[in-house]
Amino acid sequence: MKNLIKKIANLPALKTNRKLIVILSDDWGSVRMRSLEDQKQLVAKGVKINNRFDQFDTLETNTDMEDLFNVLLKHNDHKGNHPVITAVTNVANPDFKRIQEEDFQKYHFESIAKTYQRYEDSNKVLDLVKQGIQQNIFVPQTHGREHVQINWWLEELQNKNSFAQKAFENEFFFLGAKHLNKPKRGRGIGAAFDVWDEKDVQSHQKTATSALVLFEELYGYKSKVFTPPAMFYNPNLEATLVQQDIDWLDVGRFFKVPLMGGAERYQYNYLGRKKKSGLKVLVRNCMFESNMSATNNGVARCMQDIEEAFKAKQPALISNHRASFVGRIDKTNREKGLKALDLLLKSILSKWPDAEFVTINSI
Repeated sequence: MKNLIKKIANLPALKTNRKLIVILSDDWGSVRMRSLEDQKQLVAKGVKINNRFDQFDTLETNTDMEDLFNVLLKHNDHKGNHPVITAVTNVANPDFKRIQEEDFQKYHFESIAKTYQRYEDSNKVLDLVKQGIQQNIFVPQTHGREHVQINWWLEELQNKNSFAQKAFENEFFFLGAKHLNKPKRGRGIGAAFDVWDEKDVQSHQKTATSALVLFEELYGYKSKVFTPPAMFYNPNLEATLVQQDIDWLDVGRFFKVPLMGGAERYQYNYLGRKKKSGLKVLVRNCMFESNMSATNNGVARCMQDIEEAFKAKQPALISNHRASFVGRIDKTNREKGLKALDLLLKSILSKWPDAEFVTINSI
């Protein structure tokens, strides 16, 4: 039944006879778990480490980037192109110091350029990213500004007895509904563009503009892809994205659209669908996550997904997250992820010698 649904869903989608491989990897630039010690402290405060992001994900280090680039540079397609990570990037993080200095009454953010300098072994990351851009192996696109719904977070922080304040001490904001005093929709606060009221809509329009201006300042080019954190955003944001020259909107095939006051509706999407706003829809059709299981590296699943995409004459749009490749918390996580990536790339080139490694801008 799942295969039948997928085949039907692929019928109107963008088609190509080329075997295109696009790797979309989320969350670069965003802070998550600051350190192993912070992780232990958060557990003591009541955070359950029951997902791979809280377990492994953290700001990328110089070593993470260097080791990832070494794997990518080992491989070439038949046109001489190296595999390229389309790095879905948050360009800013909360300025925790200033927020606290103002008694949580006003939100402040810092560019990732500053965040990289604050974190140990990350001082060269931005320069390495720019090197990756020049080599066409690591090309950022936008994940918005920061990975938190700032209005909802501030509301929580203004309650001095909130769990949000306890987690703030560890620079941690990925809180689920059970740790919030006033959860919206029964969800957490990691979805930066989730909405509840008109205040959120207006705030998000300003945030998106700020994000895209900062993105161009950091990297020297405009982002053409917008991937909302956690895949939630309200359509009122689309006009702002078009004004900032976004071409592609990266959302799920069955997208849950958040509306005012807690209402939601489902929207069906397919690759290449053109919205009234003029944005084209990007729908990922493959998955590569090396740490979803302790005993499975994700390669076999991804190879099967790629085969189905090629049979449907679609590009293989591989969904991935930074958490697969970082080692600040656990070096074995990085080692496992890079070993799996190396195997995946070898397997792709062996099975499909005419495969091409491209970014979304090449489709």
